[in-house]
Amino acid sequence: MEEAEGLESGSNGADAAGASGADPAAVALALNAANTDPSIAEDARAYLREQSALAADQRKLVQLQAKELSHELGLRHWSLWVRHASGLLKLGLELSAGMLLLALVAGISLMVWNAAHSEGLIVESFNVPPDLAARGLTGQVLAGQLTDKLSQLQADTDSNRAPKSYSNDWGDDIKVEIPETGVSIGEAYRFLRRWLGHETHVSGDVWRTPAGLVVAARVDGGGGAITGTEADLDGLIQKAAEDIYGRTQPYRYAVYLDRYGRHAEAMDIRRKVVATGDENERAWAYFSMAVAQLDSGSPAELERLYKLAATNGHAIALGNLALLEETLGRPELARFYYEQANDRMRDGSGDINPDFRNSIASYYALTLQRYRSDYRALLPTMEKWAEQGARTQTSPYYQLAQVQLLDHDLTAARKSLQSAVGSVSRLPGVGMRVRLETQMAVASVAENWGAVLAAAEAMHAALRAYPGVAALARTADDPQTAIAQARLGRFADAERRLSPMPADCYPCLIARAEVANMQKQWSRADWWFARSLASNPSMPLADEQWGLALLKRGQPDAAIEKFKLSNRKASHFADPLEDWGEALMAKNQSHVALAKFAEAEKYAPNWGRLHLKWGEALVYAGKKDEAKAQFAHAAQLDLTAADKAELARLAARG
Repeated sequence: MEEAEGLESGSNGADAAGASGADPAAVALALNAANTDPSIAEDARAYLREQSALAADQRKLVQLQAKELSHELGLRHWSLWVRHASGLLKLGLELSAGMLLLALVAGISLMVWNAAHSEGLIVESFNVPPDLAARGLTGQVLAGQLTDKLSQLQADTDSNRAPKSYSNDWGDDIKVEIPETGVSIGEAYRFLRRWLGHETHVSGDVWRTPAGLVVAARVDGGGGAITGTEADLDGLIQKAAEDIYGRTQPYRYAVYLDRYGRHAEAMDIRRKVVATGDENERAWAYFSMAVAQLDSGSPAELERLYKLAATNGHAIALGNLALLEETLGRPELARFYYEQANDRMRDGSGDINPDFRNSIASYYALTLQRYRSDYRALLPTMEKWAEQGARTQTSPYYQLAQVQLLDHDLTAARKSLQSAVGSVSRLPGVGMRVRLETQMAVASVAENWGAVLAAAEAMHAALRAYPGVAALARTADDPQTAIAQARLGRFADAERRLSPMPADCYPCLIARAEVANMQKQWSRADWWFARSLASNPSMPLADEQWGLALLKRGQPDAAIEKFKLSNRKASHFADPLEDWGEALMAKNQSHVALAKFAEAEKYAPNWGRLHLKWGEALVYAGKKDEAKAQFAHAAQLDLTAADKAELARLAARG
């Protein structure tokens, strides 16, 4: 190696000397001496041979060293490759172990998370006598039968309440579980679900007694035993299912019992919930108590229960309270509660069943729009709402018909009433009252006073079996009955009908004023109109009706002042605008009345009387061709008998 290093350290001439093995200067001297002395020449040749041999040996040595170096480099490269491959394999093993550990941790975490969020009802296999099992009635079979009956109980419970709001809700996840033997992943997961989850577990036993069979179904350790004959095993399983349902879902079970006419049992369950439940459960129990008594309970009791239910902002309790106040003739209070209910629905109250949320929210929003008296703008949404089968106590077509009547479209209202025929309400008394009330309203708009009274008599006869609904009819429907009686000249009957009406009932106060006005008791009529305004100062109807009364007395200026007040409270309310136009005509200002009729037409385009009076104003304004067009339009719309006679008279004159 030292020689190699010596060779490597040389350069230029030195490299050449190293290659031959002799110093060039010495060779030159030897050759010169050989030319002059033969002996020296021989020695020189011998020296050169030795040097040549030495050079050959050195060349071999260099070749061997180069070969050894090449071999050593190859070994070094191979060693480095092996070391690199070993590192890669080690890294791969470490990564694989890490990923396996990560997957294991993730799997365990997912299992724990799923277990912590597990819900549902788990029915474990029953313990049964051997002879039953031998006949195929094994513990798994009986658990399956119990599961089927629990599923049917839940399917039979149709409620506005969101399933997730129940403290023991199991949703649609009801299943039979057979415990495994030994230690397994399944058993570990089952243990985690029991420890961390929110599942409801049902276990059961069946045994024989001298009296027959006993079926004991226990939910989370508690439950009762039902005794009966073996022949009635299916009935025993049904009772066991009801017992479990009542223990875990008392609100739903009460709804189920009401559906099948077991009202006393349902009310007992609600009372227990009121006594033992948390605030939310108590609110729903109070609400359910009120709904269960809609046909029979007094208005005061319903109001009390709804207010108790609404203390924590219960959206549907607020909405039902609003509807009750509206039926009792307190529109401003009703609007206040509708606004609260609407706000709760917009806030996304979690207690409302998602299947019904949109329908209920739409009802509140539409009702508030109705309170603004913009019936024309309301109708398209209302029609769609009815067509979609909105969830209300009765057919939504009844509500649609009422709005169409307020829009003065009698033909459309009659069609809606026909669409509602045959609809079934779970509250028969309420459904009957709403149907007859709508018939009364249709007859009233048509000024068919005999039909109004016929519907009223049918209502009172039918509602004898439903005292709670009959009490509501006194404020909701009797005012119209009294007006119909007065229209037919039966003032004594009308006064008797009005006499027991409450002093805070807005339509009742207006009816008292109208009946007094029809009897030309002007001071008394004005006193009642003033009372009605004071009771609900933001409502536009009393001003409008007072204005009409003044107009009939021949006081158009005073009437116009009332119409102005009504219009300020509800600018899209067509009635005071049309009345205003008639008052201007009474003052021989038909040319000014035309603007009022045109404005009213924007909000009630299908009002026959509006077009009739518009045509009359056009006649007085000297626009006979336009008047004929209005008369022709009026003839195509709904007109009362009196309006038809007036149209014929005006058309003959024109």
